[in-house]
Parts: sequence; C-alpha cells; structure tokens
Amino acid sequence: MPILSPFFTRLIFLTSILGLAAAGPLAGDEITAAHFASAARYSRSHGGLALRVEQGGTVIYESYAPGFSASTPHKIYSGTKSFVAVAALIAMQEGLLTLDEKAGDTLTEWRGDRRRAITLGQLLSHTSGLDPDGDLIYPARDQLTASVGVPLIDPPGSRFHYGAVGYQAFGEILRRKLRARDRSVEGWLRDELFDPLDIDIADWKHDDAGNPLLHSGLSLSAEEWAKFGEFINRVRMGQQKQLVINQSLAMLLTGHKANPAYGMGFWLNRPPPVPRLQPISVLQLAIDGDQLYPGGPRDLVAAIGSEKQRLYMIPSLDLVVVRFGCETAFSDGDFLSRLLTGRPRPDAHSH
Repeated sequence: MPILSPFFTRLIFLTSILGLAAAGPLAGDEITAAHFASAARYSRSHGGLALRVEQGGTVIYESYAPGFSASTPHKIYSGTKSFVAVAALIAMQEGLLTLDEKAGDTLTEWRGDRRRAITLGQLLSHTSGLDPDGDLIYPARDQLTASVGVPLIDPPGSRFHYGAVGYQAFGEILRRKLRARDRSVEGWLRDELFDPLDIDIADWKHDDAGNPLLHSGLSLSAEEWAKFGEFINRVRMGQQKQLVINQSLAMLLTGHKANPAYGMGFWLNRPPPVPRLQPISVLQLAIDGDQLYPGGPRDLVAAIGSEKQRLYMIPSLDLVVVRFGCETAFSDGDFLSRLLTGRPRPDAHSH
C-alpha cells in the first residue's frame, strides 16, 4: 500500500526555494502526492516490484508489489559497481592506491604489453580498452585471476566498453594490495564501507573460488540501498564527513571524453556519446537530446542494474529513489517525469 509521509510538505517547500534551476522540466511545477502515485502506477505496469522515495533520510512515499516490502532483498546487479567505486576512494584515502596509478604497477603480467598504460580510474570508468566480453571471465573458477588475461581491443582511454572485466581486474589489484595486510577483499569492503554505513548485505554472489563479484553480485533490500543513496546525497551537499568528502566523490561523478554520461560506478545526467555506443543500448537507457535521464534534474546521478534496478540520487531536491523491477519495457525519462512533474513525457518511449 502506498504511504505518504507528513514530511512531504518539506519537499514542496524545497521545490519552491530552490527554484529548480537545474531541473529543467520541473521548473514551475509543484510536486504533489499524485506525482508519486503516477510514477508508482507506471512502475508497476512495467514490471515494478518496489518503489521507495526518501527525502533527507525520511520515507515520504513507498509502494510494493505483493510479496515485497521495504526489507525484501533483491538483486541490484550492476548497482554493485557504485559501491566498489566508493570503496576505491576509501582505499585512496588510506594510501592503498590512487586512481591515476598504472594497473601494471600491481598486475606485473601487464608490464610487457600495451595494457601497462591502463590506470585504475580507467578500469572503473570502463575506458581501459580491455575486451568487455564477460564470456572471457564468467566460466573461470577464479574470475579475478581470469580478468588479468583479458586482451586489449582499444587504446586505453579511447572508448567506452561497459562490462564486468574492469571491475574484476580492479578486484584483483585490490586483492594483491590487501594481501600484504592479511585482509580479504570482501572483509575489507565490509569493514571499511558497508558496516560504517550500517548497510546490511542480504547476499553477495561469489565465483567458484569464493571471490565476491564486484561488477554485479549484491542483493539488498530497498531500505538498505536507500541508505547508500542518502550517503551520496549528504556527501554531495557537504553535510557528510564520514568515509569520503565531496571533493573525492566528485572524481566519481565526472564524465569522460569516451562517455560524458558515465563517471566511475555512476551514471550521470549528461549527454551520452554520439553515436550511441553499444553498451548504452544494451542497458536500454532512455536517451534524449543532451540528457541521459531527460525527466530528471541536471544533478541527478544513478546507480543502475540489469532488469531495471534503479537508485536515483538528486541532492537539489534532497531525494533518494529506489526502484526494483524485472526485465520489461521501462523508460527512465517517462518514470522520472511522472515522479517529479506528474506528467508522462509526450515523446517518451519504453526502453
């Protein structure tokens, strides 16, 4: 059953004082409960399983399919990548690594060929030039080790190739660096990221060697994933001093020449590459003009996963939106337009 919080009035107040200069289609609109209900209907009719909207850490609307609740775990697939990217910042602050260091400094196997030029940041931004084909690592017993053998198909930094390989290779680098501290990758991630944020992991998929999959392995409930979104908003608003600071997080939220709409672990509401690259069409994102998410404000960032899992974070509205779904037609632009303006996009297409 949908729930509307009395704190909803604070959202309307924020809308008016901010003027929504960055929001584009929201200008002049007053956000109402009917908007959320419209978005919930759209989500349910397109395979939606859960919708949770928070403002400032307070639930202002939620709606769940039968059998689902705020605490029901669900796979977030590639939503896992955003956690790993933030963990990279924590490792950087601990002096464990830097994002511009060469991966070959740790992966000695790469020192003798063109892969020696790949940086850690390029691994996390899918611009390493490595072959993204998961078939090269998925069958392997140890996927982290297998990622080291993936060949280069483009010069590092020149193309955006979305896939699992970069994050698994980063995982192997992290494993080798942590070995000197007698710590495991999974244990370190839990101790340094998940536990401090009080995020309860329902499940974490592993390869046959027992390594957590860093590109697509987590299962979380809507309320747990929302905690991460709230953390990201607080950091961006300069209100969060725990774990990472705004200046560090900005490194993950800056697009690249190869794809302005992707930073490291997060999708940005910026122009996608032209012409569209295959990875974006594979992910079936709504693309319109100069915005990746045309129904949302400019400062919107998103963590996304297969089968339409979404975590939208909008600091200008102090909003976090979690959407769980199953594989079906779904338009980010249409959903966001309904959520924030109450209207479907007249030119929206289901993706």
